Amino acid sequence: MAVIFDFEAGKGFHFTSAFAKRFDCQATGDRVSLPPLLGEGFIQEVYLDNGLSLCLHRYHLRQDFILRRHGTGATEVLTLKFDGRRMPVRSDMDVREPLFTTGKGYEVEFGTSNFFTEVMIPAHEEINFVVMVTTRRTLLNLLQIGEGGSDMIHTIRDNPSFFLHETMTREMERTLKQLSQINETTPLPALLYQTRAQELIYFLFARLLSRKTGVALSINQEDVKKIYQVRASILADLSAPPKLSELTRHIGMSSTKMKQLFRQIFGDSIYNYFQVERMNEAAQLLKDFSVSQVGYRIGFSNLSHFTRLFEKHHQMKPKRYKDTLEEVE
Repeated sequence: MAVIFDFEAGKGFHFTSAFAKRFDCQATGDRVSLPPLLGEGFIQEVYLDNGLSLCLHRYHLRQDFILRRHGTGATEVLTLKFDGRRMPVRSDMDVREPLFTTGKGYEVEFGTSNFFTEVMIPAHEEINFVVMVTTRRTLLNLLQIGEGGSDMIHTIRDNPSFFLHETMTREMERTLKQLSQINETTPLPALLYQTRAQELIYFLFARLLSRKTGVALSINQEDVKKIYQVRASILADLSAPPKLSELTRHIGMSSTKMKQLFRQIFGDSIYNYFQVERMNEAAQLLKDFSVSQVGYRIGFSNLSHFTRLFEKHHQMKPKRYKDTLEEVE
């Protein structure tokens, strides 16, 4: 049975202090080591002069662990979660399925703090993620977005409740690892924390600002949950294109609203998202299977069509891609 930690991150809340109290362990400054029964590693809070606060999670668990954050209702506070875990997607979502669900690939989730979120952290895996907390004004002052980013300015400044999802890039992954390696022996640690945190924000918003989704609608917990169900259904079977009629019936939402909110949260249309994930899956499968086997596994009867699509997404034919994997080995 998983160990559960419930919390509500309101004004004056300190995660490490609450964690230490809940599990009867010692916090040193803003850092707490996991109790031996739970695992090895640490959780650390860092408060920066630029108005950001960080909560770093770096550990290896002996038991499954669930973090549940209950929404505060305050939408002035924003959270950015950079998650360095690779987890399989669940498709059997029930009515209580929370946000911050596990997914294929590294993920970033950014939004207002009024949502109930849950992170299921499995035992026996190296865990590395950071949650940043800031305010709308602080983030806008940090970003200094120009006129070309008016939609993003509106979302951050005016949207009462929003939620956006991105896939972590290699640059984000590298910076996250560097951030987690800062310790008491690091020269100028405060400056380095601030630099790495701002790098993560830069990489994230460089991608978000390239989106062409228009002004974001205000969104609630139920809407986000339904759109994540759509995503889970897509990822559960990458061998066949998603059928919009079945998706709308499954989540109980109109096709127009579903398509609009999906593009808003994930930055792409449902079909394009499916194709990108399909080609990413193909790249993974090429490590263990032949080109023809991979094509058939993800639903292509015409291997020439598969080759053309793969080359479009990865800038090389699947055979060459597989050869590069073997060269690295």
